Order: sequence, then structure tokens, then C-alpha cells
Amino acid sequence: NPWVGPYEVVLVNDGSRDDTGAVMERLTQELPQLSVWHHETNRGFGAALRTGFTRSRGKAVTFITADGEIGVDQALRLYKEIADYDLLLSGRERTVGADRKILTWGVDLMMRLILGFWHDGSVGIYIVRGDVLRSIPLYSDTGLANLEVILYCQDRKLKIGKSGVTKARPRLSGQSKVTHLPTILRTLWEMWRLRWRIRRQRQAARA
Repeated sequence: NPWVGPYEVVLVNDGSRDDTGAVMERLTQELPQLSVWHHETNRGFGAALRTGFTRSRGKAVTFITADGEIGVDQALRLYKEIADYDLLLSGRERTVGADRKILTWGVDLMMRLILGFWHDGSVGIYIVRGDVLRSIPLYSDTGLANLEVILYCQDRKLKIGKSGVTKARPRLSGQSKVTHLPTILRTLWEMWRLRWRIRRQRQAARA
């Protein structure tokens, strides 16, 4: 789309065991807008986000997962709507089984109990001002890194907006790991760590 102007795409290979890394490197020879970063081992979704966010240089930053559920059109829609917001959230609809719905409900409940946060339907991708994003000290290795971005902007009373709801597409490949017991336990542990970090940061801000 010509209206977008200059852009970059940061690809993060989170320890893939197939030829993903080689394909990424080959693409950089064809597309100068691409930059590629590799993790030697799988470090988690949040770690991949942190790497991509840190390496970004754009005035507005978003993310797209590699499973095909999120289309580029969704990211472009948010970019059109960001206006003077510091962070623009979006909702998401997806078709999942009963077990996944129960798990999601449980995680949402724990998030509310431990962190006092309720997502209010804003579980899709977001777009955030690049200078704001690169100033956020992110720690989580799981998807909780996304919540850190939202909480940081809320605590600093930055301007946050909400876009519409987009229906997720069927996965092109791979399986979700969020339902794996190790990932669930890791997420809960990171919630507790995030709780105490937030408390310390708020106490320091009041001092």
C-alpha cells in the first residue's frame, strides 16, 4: 500500500528446528525492508516479542504471529486508526473448543485476581508508538509481555484507544502451546513476578 510509506519487517526466529532460519535469511537478500534475528533455543513468545520490539525502529510498531491467524490487513487497519493514540488495542473473535474456552476463562480470572487487570475484550493485536514501546522494560518470556505493554501505558496515563473486533483466521500451520502445562505454570509464575514488579514501581513513583 503506497499510503503506508517507509516500513520495516522484523522477523524473529525463536529457536526453530527446521529450515525457518535459512528461509528468513534468504528473504533478506530479496527484500531490503526485512531484518532477521535468531534465538539459538526456543525462549518463548514473550522473548521473541522483546527481541522484535527492541530491534524495531519505526514510529509505530505492531506484531503478527507466524501461524497465519492474524493478517497484515489487520495491522494496516490499526495503523490507519492510531491517530494521536500512544497505544491502540483491538479485539479478536476465534473459534475454539470447550477446553480452550475453559482455559482462557481460568487465565483471565487469575489475571484479575493476581494483577487486578481485566482485558475488556482487548485480546487482539495492538499498535503502539515506537518511542513508547522501546522505553518499556519488558521481562516476560510468555505472552504476558503483551500485558506488560498495556499496564505500562495505563500506569503512565498515556492515551489508549480501542479499535474494532477482527475474526481470527484458521491456523496455517503449527499448534498452540498455551495449553501445555509447562506454559501454563510459567505464565502463572510470571504473573506473580509481574505483580511485585508493578508494586515496587508504583511505590517508587510515589516516593
